Amino acid sequence: MKIVIIGAGSVAFTPALLSGFSADPRYHGATIGLVDTDPEVLSLVTRFAHRITDELGLNWKIEDSTDRRDVLPGSDIVTASVGVGKLDAWVLDVGIPYKHGYIQPVGDTSGPGGLGRALRHIPVLVGIGKDMEELCPQGILYNFTNPLTVLTQAVNKLTNTKCVGLCIGPDLTWNHLCRVIGVEKSRTSAVLGGINHCHWMLDFKLDGQDAFPVFSAALDELNGNPSEMEKFRTRYEIKRPQEPNGDQPLCTALYRTLGYYPGPGDGHVAEFFPQLIHSTIKDLDVFQGEAIEHVKQTYPILTRKMEDIASGKSPIETESFAREMAWEHTQLLDILVAQFDDLGQIQYVNVPNRGYIPNLPEDVVVEVPARVDAKGIHPIPTGNLPESILPYLQHKVSSLNLIIEAAMEGSRRKAAQALINDPYTSDISEAVKTTNELIDVELKYLPRFN
Repeated sequence: MKIVIIGAGSVAFTPALLSGFSADPRYHGATIGLVDTDPEVLSLVTRFAHRITDELGLNWKIEDSTDRRDVLPGSDIVTASVGVGKLDAWVLDVGIPYKHGYIQPVGDTSGPGGLGRALRHIPVLVGIGKDMEELCPQGILYNFTNPLTVLTQAVNKLTNTKCVGLCIGPDLTWNHLCRVIGVEKSRTSAVLGGINHCHWMLDFKLDGQDAFPVFSAALDELNGNPSEMEKFRTRYEIKRPQEPNGDQPLCTALYRTLGYYPGPGDGHVAEFFPQLIHSTIKDLDVFQGEAIEHVKQTYPILTRKMEDIASGKSPIETESFAREMAWEHTQLLDILVAQFDDLGQIQYVNVPNRGYIPNLPEDVVVEVPARVDAKGIHPIPTGNLPESILPYLQHKVSSLNLIIEAAMEGSRRKAAQALINDPYTSDISEAVKTTNELIDVELKYLPRFN
């Protein structure tokens, strides 16, 4: 088996993924390919990988290069967790639009930040797909890079490489509802569907019964009205404590009004409903750019930890490191195990729509459940989205192909058109100014726009 990690310098992804591989005997003797355009971070993660395989006797063959074409031949599994421009470009994605009045807590999916990130990454992901057509046509590309929907759609639209987008957002949303109620997840079942970073809990059951009334009562309890929840607590023998900070104000307001709960949290959902930010979010100074601030605080610590392990200063505690960074990589590991062992497990994936959500367009990448077994990944139709939430998703997906064209053609005009059609925009001239300013300051990452 050959696994290639493109964007291997990602401290949020690669160390934990390698740790997960090290704990599973299925990967003994595997070929691990590491690719990053930054030689310094590539050297770090390569030394980290060599220490793991040497000390644990895993017999990995490790290939590394700043050129993916050196490593891709014969690959079975390819992951992409790339960051063109790294944190510097992300700061621009969020900071430049803020001067024009755009509030973005994350800035990696929708709005001007999502657009800037898409323009940088679409040509790169399409290039990976094209290289895989030639060098490993049997391989599957698992994309973790944001904006995940439009990147995954671009690869599937413009190449013959099968590309699956992975994000643990649906599990985070499901976990959140269980914590708010105070029940073990194993007692519940759920169906979620939509698009990445704006999926919806369409069905939710507790012990086989509709759990939405229980969830509503739990939200009431968080807001000082415990009477109804006390009844449910007795009926369902709920003994665990509630999540004390479970009331995401925007997601809760949408649930109360539209009848379905969105996820995975206010930070992402707000960028699909920017017109509601000021009326639902209290502390905008904290909300603006909150994801970047989190990264600035946590990533240096994790980088130092990886450096200490790679250099031999710290003992290898791969399992604890994997738990610490339990994130998207765990989903990939679960999918691969489900295929190896023919488990038929349900996982959430982002794939081109083939009637899985009939009232969204064909070929648009949607986030849906899938059964995973030895024959592969089999998406499960969720049915039509409810009319109360459909217009928001239809609006968003309608401009994805325009964004792809703008990125591949280097078209400022099409990029501006995409932002004008985004729900963030209420002023055409400001949208055009923001688009052009973003492109100008990020031009070194956007060769097609030169």
